Amino acid sequence: MKAARIYTPQEYLALERKAAYKSEYIGGFIVAMPGVSRWHDRIAGDTYAALHAQLADGPCEIFTSDIRVKNEVTGRYTDPDASVVCGEPQFADEELDTLLNPTVIIEILSPSTEAYDRGDKFEAYRRLPSLQEYVRIAQNRASVDHFLRQGRQ
Repeated sequence: MKAARIYTPQEYLALERKAAYKSEYIGGFIVAMPGVSRWHDRIAGDTYAALHAQLADGPCEIFTSDIRVKNEVTGRYTDPDASVVCGEPQFADEELDTLLNPTVIIEILSPSTEAYDRGDKFEAYRRLPSLQEYVRIAQNRASVDHFLRQGRQ
């Protein structure tokens, strides 16, 4: 049995920036993310449009899933469905495709990723010092979870 390869963050980013599909980086491993469904895509688009309209004249900026988030506490790189930064966005490097300081993260729950989004991924997001809100939107039922950070963590 062949052992799984451990990648450095730099190797992951070089591969991810050329890849035809999305993946996340967790503890040295590159984890392929499943493609999105029609409903997932519609909800993500509608969410982006609504937030973009609300944030247009303010100090916050919204990003799509094309901007990954690096969690400097855990070392993870993830691809939330949308993220918002209030204030000046900070990026990991000159490529400006890896955000360091999201204020809000939004995930659309897919049947294949719901347990991960609710569990391990949520725990990692909670460790982001800049994160103030986390929103999970179910794509197969009318359900939205909204978590708001209370005080300092």
